[in-house]
Formats: sequence, C-alpha cells, structure tokens
Amino acid sequence: MEAPLKDLLQQIARLSETYANLADRLSQAAKQLQDSGFPPSDSLLQEISAYSRNFAEVQKKALELNKSALAPGEIASLKDIQNLVETATASAGKAGIRDAALKVLDRVLAIAHREQSDFAPLQSVHGRARELHRAISESAPTQLHSDAESLVGGKHPVAAVLALVEQQDKLDDEEWVILEETVSAAFGKQIAVAISRGKLTVSQMVKAAPAKVEPVFQAATEPKISTEPLPEVIIIPSGNAAPKQVTVAPQIQILESPAATAPMHEVIIVPSVEVPKSLQATGFGNIVFGAPREIQQVPVEGGLGLKVLAHIQGIGDRTFSAQEYAGTKGKGLRVEGFQINIEPQIPGLTVEYMAHVEGVGDTPWIGEGELAGFRGQAKRIEGFAVRLSGPQADKYDVFYTAHIQNIGDTNVSSNGEYCGTRGKGLRIEGIKVWIAPSASSQVATPVGLKVLAHIQGIGDRTFSDKEYAGTKAQGRRVEGFQIKIEPPVPGLNLQYMAHVEGVGDTAWIEEGELAGFRGKAKRIEGFAARLTGVKADNYDVFYTAHIQNVGDTPVGSNGQYCGTRGKGLRVEGMTVWVEANPFI
Repeated sequence: MEAPLKDLLQQIARLSETYANLADRLSQAAKQLQDSGFPPSDSLLQEISAYSRNFAEVQKKALELNKSALAPGEIASLKDIQNLVETATASAGKAGIRDAALKVLDRVLAIAHREQSDFAPLQSVHGRARELHRAISESAPTQLHSDAESLVGGKHPVAAVLALVEQQDKLDDEEWVILEETVSAAFGKQIAVAISRGKLTVSQMVKAAPAKVEPVFQAATEPKISTEPLPEVIIIPSGNAAPKQVTVAPQIQILESPAATAPMHEVIIVPSVEVPKSLQATGFGNIVFGAPREIQQVPVEGGLGLKVLAHIQGIGDRTFSAQEYAGTKGKGLRVEGFQINIEPQIPGLTVEYMAHVEGVGDTPWIGEGELAGFRGQAKRIEGFAVRLSGPQADKYDVFYTAHIQNIGDTNVSSNGEYCGTRGKGLRIEGIKVWIAPSASSQVATPVGLKVLAHIQGIGDRTFSDKEYAGTKAQGRRVEGFQIKIEPPVPGLNLQYMAHVEGVGDTAWIEEGELAGFRGKAKRIEGFAARLTGVKADNYDVFYTAHIQNVGDTPVGSNGQYCGTRGKGLRVEGMTVWVEANPFI
C-alpha cells in the first residue's frame, strides 16, 4: 500500500502546482468575458477539462486506497484529498511499526525455560508481553501505542529480554550490561541470571490471537465425587505379550514402578478418578486406586504436628499437614484465608499468626484455630507471619514459606518475620508451615554443600563441601561460582559475593545464584561467604582459595574476604564448608 500512496501524493503535488496558475488564467478569462464578451480560449478549456479529469481520478484513488466510507462530495477540494492521503500514509507507517512490535512480542512469548516449565520470572515477562500484545492489537490504526516504538527499537524491557536470549553471543560487554540492567530492574535479577546461564531459549513460535485473548488462568471447578464402581482395570504384562489394541484416554493415568531401576512386572492403567473414602485405601504394593485429597505426609524428624487450613479461590477450604504445601501452583488461584492449629496439642505451646489482606492491610495477631482473611469476599492474602507463644515457645521455632504470583517460592521465614509483599497487588497462591525444636534444644544438623564452579575452557563442574573446586597448575581461571546448602537446613541460608575482573565487588547474592559470569572470559579475583537465618549463629562457614602466583590462601570465615583486589590475579579454585559452632 505504501507505493500507491507515494504515487498518489506525487499526482496531488502536480495538481497543486497547476491549479494556482489555472485559477489566475480563469480569472482573467472571466473578466474578459464579462467586459467584452470575449470567450475563453480553446487551450484553456482543454486544460480545465484535463484538470477536472485528473482531480476526479485522484479523488477516486484516495477514497479506494483508504477504504473510506466517505462520498466523493465530502472530499470536495484537493486539500481535502491531500489530508486524507497524508493521514493514510502516516497510518501505514504506524501499521508497519505496530506489526513489527507484535512480531517482537510473539518471539518473547515463545521464550521457554529449558528445565522449568513454570519459571516464575519468565511467567512475569510473558504476562507483560500478553498485556502489550492485547493493547497494541486493539489500538486504532491511526494511533500508535506508546510502547510500540520502544519494542521495535529494543529499548523496552520486554524486548531487552528477547535480545539477551537471542543475541547474547553477539553482544559486546557494554551492550550486555545495559540490557542486563534493564531486565533486572523490570523483572528481577533471577531472570537475568537464568539468561546468562543459558537456561532460556526461543522455542517454536506460537502465533498470538489478538481477536480472542484467553485468560491467563482459569479457576478450577470443584470436582464431583463419584460413588460408582471403578471401570474394568486393564493389565499389560511386561514383555512382548501386550494386548492388540489399548486406547489410553486423556483421563487415564499410567502407574508405573516408582524407581527407575526396579523391575517392571506389570503396568496397570486405571481411570484417574476420585472415589469415596471407603475405597481410598484399596490397593496393593505400589498401586493405589483413587486420588485422595488429603495425603498423610511423613513428619520431619523432630517436627511437630500441624493442621493448616487454606481457603482457596474457587475451591474452598482444604486441610493440610505440617510441611505440606497448602494451595495451588500454576492455576492463578489466590489464598483468601488460612488458619493453623498445633495438632496434637503441646502443653504450654500455642501458635499465633497475622495476614496482609487485599483492601484491608495487616490484620491483628490472632490465636490458632481462627481464620486469617475472609471467606466469600474474594480478597487475596498478600503476606503473612507466624510466631509461637506460651511457656514452651523458646524451645521451638516456627518456619514458613509462600508461593507468590510472578515471584515464585520465597525464602524460608521464621518466628514472626513477615513473608510476602505489601502494596504490589500480588496474591499468595500457597503456603507451607512447620515447627521444629529450636537449635538450643537439639544437636546441630550436619550441613552439606553443593559448589558449582564455572572454569575457563571446561565449563560448569559440581563439587561437594570440603572438595577443591577448580584446577591447579593449569592456568585456568574460575569465572563464576554458586553455592547451595544441600540438603536444605530449615532456618539456615547462605550468601556470597565475588570480586570480578572489570566489574569489582558484586552485591551479596542468595545461594543458588551465579556469582560472576559465563561466556565473558572474566576472572574471579576473590570472594566471601556468610550464613543467614535464625540458625546462622549455630554454624560457621569456612573457605580458602588457590590464587595465581600466590597459592593457597589462609582459611577465611563468616564474611571475611578471601583473595586479592587490583592485582589482576585469578582465582583458580576454591574450597568451602560449614561446621557447627562449638560454643553454641
């Protein structure tokens, strides 16, 4: 459409150059006709006729190209036609930007995590991309959405995510830093770390459908309990003697041996249905018929029994036990209320809790068994805290986490610490609560570590605590590392920082995140680690490093810096471990 519009503008320009001179000559001819009866010349009449034909042709083309509902009489002048065509030309340019912006958003929506289908930071990016796709698609042709040009130009945070994922090998350090800062500021550091680790990729394109935008989440409906007997069970023996034809419908689950190394004697296919409680215990070995709502979890060693009731959007009240996740994930359903009971009761020990509720704010601290939040008012819980009271309270600690919209699982909080958000409009979709004897009343749990080192020319390698993570006498730099307590210890977390070539000291980051970089050939020159959480005082973290031209450093601990600064010397390996504090 752009070429015909350009040609039409050129025709209008030629007519514009003609009509002023033609008007002067017509004025003179009219005066002569009026004064002396002298008629206009044949050449003037021919020019007038040609101008009239050209005007009608331009007028017709302008109305056709614009698909206008206007009648020719409503476009009465050449100026009217010019305005109409210029408006169409501007709309065509805006349409080009609009289409390009939609293509950018389509590619963003095709980004996937290689390992986690429900990676919360990426879901946040997708949610923003869907909002923009809807707004840009529904905008008027003559109006350009305010974010369209920044999407096409790569300056929008959503476009920055796509650029980092698709072009990370082509970006120089300055471009990378600018895009990474843009992404981190808009969507959090976690997604920037995932991109730098190569965890995100653009999968097969999925064309968005602007005309019919489906909701991101749909509330689950209450399943109906069937009292009808189970349909016939199909048994497929292992080996080659399978039935000639077995149709597995979508509602069918295949239950297999839970261990990959265990021999597979039989595969039993049964409908995935919910059955009355009288049938829930029916089964044998590893096969269980039915899908009971409440699963009795094995209590954590030394932990106390809890009953946690969660009132979930569209589902209602559901009851869970200690350390059992109370809520939903991936369904967009808010927790609207909860209550906690110690069960069985412990004399001298009670639990209290509060909540931050949509439109209400912080509730007072309430006693166990009372509902924090509301039923039937569609108000989301956005945060909460739990604490213990009574003469026995100092002998126990209470721990809790939440799964939050667009954020994911929070770190473990304890003993009255607030868990969640305020003022961001983010719903809690599930909580987990448990109580354990306090550190002062039990022997310290041994702490294991998993240390990942990204080594020059080798890549990622994983080591355990007290194991040397790196190389010696090979001249290879450690370019990044991450440390994680494994298995997790409730109430104990780890943080670390690094001094990186060309960057300097990083901020303190949480366990499991990468300190340093992959693919940028930047050496780690030093680092430190420290423990956090209610049990941090019960342990010490120790570490050493092997430094270029220096060798092994003395042992550092609990946040002390280990390495060099400003000397250009690489860390070639490191050793990290955690021990119980002997004075606690």
